[in-house]
Amino acid sequence: MPKRVVKRYRFEAETERRPLTPALDRRLLKVATERAPKELLEWHEAVEEIDRFYAAPRAAMAAYTLADRVLAGELANTALSLAPSYKDNWNYGNAVHFAHTVLGLLALDAGDVRGAAERLRLSGDTPGSPQLNSFGPSMRLARELLRNGESVAILEYFKQCRRFWKMGQTWLSIWEKKVARGAMPTFFMQLYR
Repeated sequence: MPKRVVKRYRFEAETERRPLTPALDRRLLKVATERAPKELLEWHEAVEEIDRFYAAPRAAMAAYTLADRVLAGELANTALSLAPSYKDNWNYGNAVHFAHTVLGLLALDAGDVRGAAERLRLSGDTPGSPQLNSFGPSMRLARELLRNGESVAILEYFKQCRRFWKMGQTWLSIWEKKVARGAMPTFFMQLYR
């Protein structure tokens, strides 16, 4: 009896084959919205500087998700201002990545596509972290920039992500092909990170 050949990476390919429906997008956003208050609470309860450094990147994303743009910008800038003191800390890459992602989303909200693309580049210029290396980076800003026709910036961002997101090489390959042919990736699990 011949062995059944199982396609490698079937999950990734199948996930990207189906478009992201508005209903699924709302469900994914709901998950992020439900976890956001806890992430903000961690920030508000942080007393020590190191605890604030740990909480700031997630809290910045949480504030943005909850549409508190002012707080999101303040938290992102706080994460970046604390980051130089913790370059050897496991959270340094998270601070760089998520703070620049939030600032890029804010720039895009203000109509500054060029500034948002620069923030995407800066968010990809991270050394990685235990979380980014395994669960991967946020694709939230990438999706919004792609909607604004910034495919070159997105393809460069994917190259940057390849340096630290070894477990996501298949996703990145699929997304590169889709963007190169003018299609929108679903970004499924990476969308609301």
